[in-house]
Amino acid sequence: MAIYLGELETTPVSSLCAAVNFTTAEQTIITLRSNIITGSSRYILRGDWRYLVFSQPTYGLGTGIKMHTNRGIVFNDGGSTASLPPDAQPLNYNYIRLYETFYFRFSKNWYLGIGYCLDDFSKIVDHNHVDSVPPKETSNFKYSTDHGFNPEKYTMSGLSLEVLLDSRNNSIRPTKGYFANIAFRPNFTFLGSTKNSLMLNTEFRTYISLSKRRPDHLVGFWYLGQFNEKGTIPYLGLPALCWDMYNRAGRGYIQGSIRGVNFMYVESEYRFPISPYSGILSGVVFVNATTASSDDETRKLFQYVDPAAGFGLRIMFSRKTLSNLCIDFGFGADGTKGIFFNLNETF
Repeated sequence: MAIYLGELETTPVSSLCAAVNFTTAEQTIITLRSNIITGSSRYILRGDWRYLVFSQPTYGLGTGIKMHTNRGIVFNDGGSTASLPPDAQPLNYNYIRLYETFYFRFSKNWYLGIGYCLDDFSKIVDHNHVDSVPPKETSNFKYSTDHGFNPEKYTMSGLSLEVLLDSRNNSIRPTKGYFANIAFRPNFTFLGSTKNSLMLNTEFRTYISLSKRRPDHLVGFWYLGQFNEKGTIPYLGLPALCWDMYNRAGRGYIQGSIRGVNFMYVESEYRFPISPYSGILSGVVFVNATTASSDDETRKLFQYVDPAAGFGLRIMFSRKTLSNLCIDFGFGADGTKGIFFNLNETF
C-alpha cells in the first residue's frame, strides 16, 4: 500500500507492505514493513516486523569464501529456490524481528530517532553438526561456543538512537535528493539480550539525474556499513547480505551467503526509461561489491571483495505513487547467480 498522509507538495508518499509466504524449502515468512510519513514530513514511523520459520545455508565469516554454484530464484521477503552446494552449512531456525523507530524533524530534512530492536533466534538446527558422526565443527557452532552463546538459541534486544537525513522527492521511486542514516544500537541483557553489545549502522543513498525531460533517467549510489563496536553479537545476528529492511542488498548472491563481524556494501545502478511516453517500462544495469571481516582476523575488512553485476526490468503498476514490479538478473563471483523479484526500486 502506498498513500499520501498530507499535501503532495510537502509530504512524501508513505508505504506499507505485508506478506505471508510459504516456500518449497518449507519456509514460513510473515512480514510487515512500514515507512509512515505524517503531514508536512513532521514525523516518520518506520517498522520492520518479521516472523520466520526459516532455512538458510551459511558459509562462514568474511568475504573471499568460495560458494561455487549457489543459484536460485529469490523473492523480496527472503524466500529462495536455491539448492545447496557441497560447501554449504544448512541451518534451520525460527526468527522474530521487531524493529520500530520514531523520528521527529528538528530541521529541514533532518530527523532524530529513537526505537526498539529485537532479534530472537530459536530452535536453531545446525545440520552439518547434528547430522554428522562425529559432529562437524560448523561456523555457527564454533563461533557460538567460542564466544559463550548457546548454538541453539540467542537473542539481541536493545535501543536504536538515530540521526536521519531524507531529502528524496519520492521514497518509493526517488529521482533526486539524499538519504543518510547513522544508528547506534546498544543491546542490553536487562532488555533480554543474551549479551551486551554495541552496533553502529550507517547508510547513504543519492541520485544523479541525466535528463531534465526524463528525471527517471539517472545513476544512483548506495552504501551500507554495519559494525560491531563493543561486546559480542551472536552468529545469526551478525551483519549479512540481503538482511536489510527490504532484502535488497546483494543482487547476484543468495541472502545470508556473505556474513561478517564488520560489513560494508556499495552499489551503483544506472536507470533508464524504455517506454518513450508512458513510463510503464524501464530498465536498470547495476554493479555492487561487498567486504566483510571474520572474528579470528583471518579475513579483514577490504582484504577480500566479492563483486556482482546484472540487469533488470521495471514494470510500473501505479502511476500515482510510481510503484514498480522489479525483475533482476544478478551474477556474482564463483558462478553464483539468481533471478530477484521485488516491489519498488532497489534503493
